[in-house]
Amino acid sequence: MSDDMFDIAVVGAGPAGATAANLLAGKQQRVVLVDGETFPRKEASYGWLNTRAVSMLQGLGPKVERHLKQGFSDVSFHDADFSKTAKPKFEGTAGYLIDRVAFTNDLVAAAVKAGATAKFGATVSDIKLLENSVRLILAGGETVESRLLVLASGRDGVLLDRGGFTREGGASAMWTAQVDGELKKPVGGKPRVIVVLGADKLGSFGICCLMGRHVSVSINWLGEKSDAISALITLCRLAYEHQVLPADFSAQAAGAALVRSPASLALDMDTHVGKHSLVIGDAGGFVSAASNEGIYPGMWSAQIASEVLLTALKGRQSQDDLMAFDAAWRMQMADYLRSPNTDHQFLLPLIFSNQPMADRMGAAIFFGENI
Repeated sequence: MSDDMFDIAVVGAGPAGATAANLLAGKQQRVVLVDGETFPRKEASYGWLNTRAVSMLQGLGPKVERHLKQGFSDVSFHDADFSKTAKPKFEGTAGYLIDRVAFTNDLVAAAVKAGATAKFGATVSDIKLLENSVRLILAGGETVESRLLVLASGRDGVLLDRGGFTREGGASAMWTAQVDGELKKPVGGKPRVIVVLGADKLGSFGICCLMGRHVSVSINWLGEKSDAISALITLCRLAYEHQVLPADFSAQAAGAALVRSPASLALDMDTHVGKHSLVIGDAGGFVSAASNEGIYPGMWSAQIASEVLLTALKGRQSQDDLMAFDAAWRMQMADYLRSPNTDHQFLLPLIFSNQPMADRMGAAIFFGENI
């Protein structure tokens, strides 16, 4: 292998890609982390992180571990018109409220500190799958060559197509949009999360996060795409009118970006293994259908992929070793990713009238447990 060839190229420096780069560089592999964005990024985007991610973050340094300070257990469920309320009970912390962008910045910095070579502001325009390696063609004409490739390129399917991966659309699309806002005065008390259930008959739901002066409101919409932004506007307005949120963000909601969520699409892909390559994170559909939370399952997919890649780098038949990824993630992650097999219209009245059922719904959303 030539001195200028990397062991592994990771395309995409989101949580999944940064985690993979960190784990592999920490094992003394020659890793290059490529992303069209420059880091650190500046904008803020708030959300929550699964408590299961804690073990992955410990040991990455104080800048990463500081994101585990805003733990929350104050969760309330509301129905679509805010006439009914329930509070699930948790034995400990339900999750952590984070600034996703700041969190990703620190994961990327930790990966570089672990030894990964950074090529940021470098868009990958093409992928060449060669006989014994992978060649990335960057927009400026530069090339990067590696033995193996990890695609963690987010929700843009262009690179997946060029890498030879095919994706199915799934039984039903989930459309998501979010508003991030700042309050004039910080909210008193501990961080809290509001989940609005039954936004439609299909099981659409909204999530509001409050942390100090920061507020995020998101809609996760299973109905027609054209109705999603209207649903977010209504959610913001009603949450304010019923004093669930301290400010009305409906005007900002009208201009929110609408994207298709890859929630549980991993289950519809024939394979996540290509020639010399694996696909992880949002690109591979590793997002929970129950909560639309993708940071933890993206990092989880990176962890599994890293173990497979290390074996493949040592073996004589690396392609055969890579094939183990499909079986490994399905065995460990499939139940976590899939939507709860239940009739939402039947379930909703029970959640608002039966404490054990509210607790089970809380465990399904925040811990990925089956209802």
